[in-house]
Amino acid sequence: MPGSFVKVDKVSKQFPGTLALDEIEFDLNKGEVHAVVGENGAGKSTLMKILSGACTKTSGRILINGEKTEINSIDDAQKYGINMIYQELTNLPKLTVAENIFLGMLPEKSKGLVDFRELYRKAGDILKGHTLDISPKEKLAKLTVAEKQFVEIIRVISAKNAEIVIMDEPTSSLSKDEIDKLFLIIGELKKKNITIIYISHRLDEVVQIADRVSVFRDGKNRGTLEKGHFDEEKIITLMLGHFLERKEKHPVKRDSVIFEVRNLSIRRKIKDFNMKLYEGEILGIAGLIGSGKDELVKSLFGLWPTLSKEIYFKGNRIDVRSPGDAIKHNIVYLPEERKIASLFAQLSVKYNISPIYLFNVYGKSILKKRIEDDLTRSFVDKLDIKTSDVNEEIVNLSGGNQQKVVFARLLSIKPELMILNDPTRGIDVGSKEEIYKEIRNLSKQGTSIILVSSEIEEINYLSNRVIVLSKGEIHGEFTDDEVTLKNILTCAVRVSQ
Repeated sequence: MPGSFVKVDKVSKQFPGTLALDEIEFDLNKGEVHAVVGENGAGKSTLMKILSGACTKTSGRILINGEKTEINSIDDAQKYGINMIYQELTNLPKLTVAENIFLGMLPEKSKGLVDFRELYRKAGDILKGHTLDISPKEKLAKLTVAEKQFVEIIRVISAKNAEIVIMDEPTSSLSKDEIDKLFLIIGELKKKNITIIYISHRLDEVVQIADRVSVFRDGKNRGTLEKGHFDEEKIITLMLGHFLERKEKHPVKRDSVIFEVRNLSIRRKIKDFNMKLYEGEILGIAGLIGSGKDELVKSLFGLWPTLSKEIYFKGNRIDVRSPGDAIKHNIVYLPEERKIASLFAQLSVKYNISPIYLFNVYGKSILKKRIEDDLTRSFVDKLDIKTSDVNEEIVNLSGGNQQKVVFARLLSIKPELMILNDPTRGIDVGSKEEIYKEIRNLSKQGTSIILVSSEIEEINYLSNRVIVLSKGEIHGEFTDDEVTLKNILTCAVRVSQ
């Protein structure tokens, strides 16, 4: 392409049993934001790892400024000014913000002696320049996830020869205001002629920020579209290979209360919270960051201490002080941090699906391998989990398939109540729709669901009823036809002001 300074020419990557990239074509222009989208397993992460030197290609060519280039390591990539910001943060929590920003480039008074005064001055200037109210002397461990994300971004773009910055799901932990701040930083990078590769499952952001978008499917680039020639619907159709048909919500009969919460209070987070949940109902809990919604749902599963609470399940008062107490009553919880709080990363698909079921059915008695195998294979088929074998390590699966495995674990005990905290975070639109379908099927079969999500569109799309929280109190409730994006957003924004 005229103007392109990086060209990926028929690059393939073969893993054992998997062709991750199939002679893919891709190019980059100077100073553009080039979004790369696709379902998990489409090949986008593999190509980015090749460009950033984390893995090597099997065949094909990479040209930079028209010259064939070999990128065999991260050092090779950085020599060409290619840096990647991973979704799973790689910074060092025990060091200060300044030390993280200038890692490998610490200013020295003399050989081997760090000039901390100069370090903090330079880091402070950079942070102020990006309007980030973070102390350069603060230990990174004390920062919020969003602040850590910004420090990681600042570290990469502060590299002396930054030419290309690859951002992998950079907004997954950011609020709306923080996303706006990130977009301002991206705008500043464009002015410096730095190219951004922007990977995201949030297609509304892609449409807003991207100059071009490339859609990957099955290891190939299915199309690169220019600004003004793409929208969310067109991108989704290219991603899936077909038009996505969304279904209407099913009606709920509210004649049987299955779960009730009375007088729940959490220190500095929730005050006198009361609610009822009906059989087969999907109840969304919405609110901005700091509203208390995350602490609330964790406390319902015994993961967060409360000052007071009364919980009634199927008419009987129950005591939920730990996850074990909740599971005894067929109440399960899906955490928002899949890799940190859900997955047994070094174990197989089978051992990630079976533990709750086996513990609840067999306790400490001798486990039966055949029953475990049958259980696992039934869920692999039911949820269409893409894996070569039930004994494959869970880390080899895409994010969407890992999430389906976690769902299978919860479904194995046939729960009557599911508490879902960001159930589709960081997964592609195809996997999202499959999980949405399963959530709705469960609701139709009588399973009650409490849903919290960082995406208000998701709450609006799935919920039969929505409660809006602000500063730990209920400030709005919408039922059936009242559940609209406009009502939820208006209420959430109004009460936060």
